[in-house]
Amino acid sequence: MFGYVRTWPPELRGREQEYYRGVYCGLCRAQGKCTGTCSRAMLNYDMTFMALVRLALTGETPVFTRRRCVVHPVHWRVMAEPNASLTMTALCSALLTYHKVADDKADETGLRFIRAEAVTPVVAGARRRAMRRMADGQKPQGEGITPDGTALDKLVADCMKALAETESKRPPSVDQPAELFGVMMGDMLAFGLEGDAARLARDIGRHTGRWVYILDAADDYEEDVRRKRYNPYVCLYGEGMTTLPEERKQEIRTALIGELVEIEAAFDLMEIPDRNLDGVLRNILYEGMPRVADRVLWGEPEKHDPSGAGEPSGGKTSGA
Repeated sequence: MFGYVRTWPPELRGREQEYYRGVYCGLCRAQGKCTGTCSRAMLNYDMTFMALVRLALTGETPVFTRRRCVVHPVHWRVMAEPNASLTMTALCSALLTYHKVADDKADETGLRFIRAEAVTPVVAGARRRAMRRMADGQKPQGEGITPDGTALDKLVADCMKALAETESKRPPSVDQPAELFGVMMGDMLAFGLEGDAARLARDIGRHTGRWVYILDAADDYEEDVRRKRYNPYVCLYGEGMTTLPEERKQEIRTALIGELVEIEAAFDLMEIPDRNLDGVLRNILYEGMPRVADRVLWGEPEKHDPSGAGEPSGGKTSGA
């Protein structure tokens, strides 16, 4: 999908680094188990962040084991065993990716359409497996009972449809589409949770989704101008600029900081007894996300692999 929500490894302690690697690889394994081996290509840093937040909100303690990775078979890797949070995140990833690809097929042309058409059988298969798993009712011990898959699938489909309709009207605002995407991410993160956990998940997911959308629009600006595709900043600032001027970048950065402040406020209401998990989440919020934003806006190089696990850090997505 996007892959902007990353850690900054130089500021992670050794145990925090290992914890993040374990959850990252554990989510990859959960995706392979829940939605098929090919769905592991959907793995990205944003969904890893969702898994970490769900772990914090549910109070689950991951069980880590050393296993061999099918992509990196030479070395043993620490991986989190499948649990309710990883399973739910894997299922959400399959549904979100499917509807994103379906949206690309409807809106894109040329190479992007061909790429979306080529991966449709894979993402459709992952979605079918996710729907079947959420319809079973009985789940392996330790993974919990997943909520109704039809309701979750409809939630994502409706939000993506509303987002596509809004973008087709080309509003001179980034706030409208960002809010729709943020609400979808918040509802997905909160799906199956109750009470305060659901409320905090919705807040964190909403503002993280808004942050991702705002940054992605800035990242795609030059290409969208060149290909004459919709971009909220083109509609907001007017056509004729092939690149975003400095003052506009500063405005975007201010908006991104505002979203991070809202995420921080939600984090401050959470009690996270696991120091490693707390350290990883705060590293992402205070170090990783701001640095990624600066890299996108000003082209500052990123010299470290955010997963710490050897996956490529270039581009928007990272699979394992």
